[in-house]
Amino acid sequence: MRICEALDLKENEIVSFVGGGGKTSLMFRLAEEIPLPYNVVITTTTKIYRPSPEKYPLVLLGKEDQVEKELAGYLKSGLRPVVGSGLLENNKVNGISPGQVSLLQGCADYILVEADGSKGLPLKGHLDYEPVIPGATTVLVVVVGADILGKTLDKKHVHRPEIVSQLTGREIGTVIDAGLIAELIAHPRGMLRECPPGARVVLFINKMDLLPNPDEGCNLDGLLPGKNIEKVILGSAIGEEPVRVVLEQ
Repeated sequence: MRICEALDLKENEIVSFVGGGGKTSLMFRLAEEIPLPYNVVITTTTKIYRPSPEKYPLVLLGKEDQVEKELAGYLKSGLRPVVGSGLLENNKVNGISPGQVSLLQGCADYILVEADGSKGLPLKGHLDYEPVIPGATTVLVVVVGADILGKTLDKKHVHRPEIVSQLTGREIGTVIDAGLIAELIAHPRGMLRECPPGARVVLFINKMDLLPNPDEGCNLDGLLPGKNIEKVILGSAIGEEPVRVVLEQ
């Protein structure tokens, strides 16, 4: 099954990705899946590495009419442009504000937004100003790397483990299981605290291909804490078949 099918995308969606464990790969895989003639624009409210300009041309916000004209040209050519506010020295695209995401709605059928950063780690504890989710988001995808299961709660495996420890009551160094992940997601100060009203929430457990025992995925049905979460998707953003299992609420 494809990611767009598992997400059950409607028309004119703004899909935001938060958490850890492969958000960028998941976002670009979804961008590839959405067929032409639908227009897809990719952006971020944080920072992302600049993708291949031949496939994903970069458009920097300036005058609104010029941006619309530039986006229209790329979209007409079947490309999926990336919108940012600037290009940084480390080849990263600097993000736009949550409010500016709404300006793109007239240009695209689907807007995909990386709304969080995790330094490449599969799990993250959020500071008070994170994640940076656009208020116009219609689908919020919370991403967790399956490879975190069985690892220890520390800086090697978790971005800001001290925050995860504080929110879940688990000590630093404890072994991470599905229960800890569910507690972190369901906590009032967890990943969903900035979820826009009315947004459909989907939990994507990524990198299932990295689990030594694929049957471990069966233990993840406990990750439906019930707080807004519509479904849990088990899969791999870079896999030949990216979606393995869909667990409905």
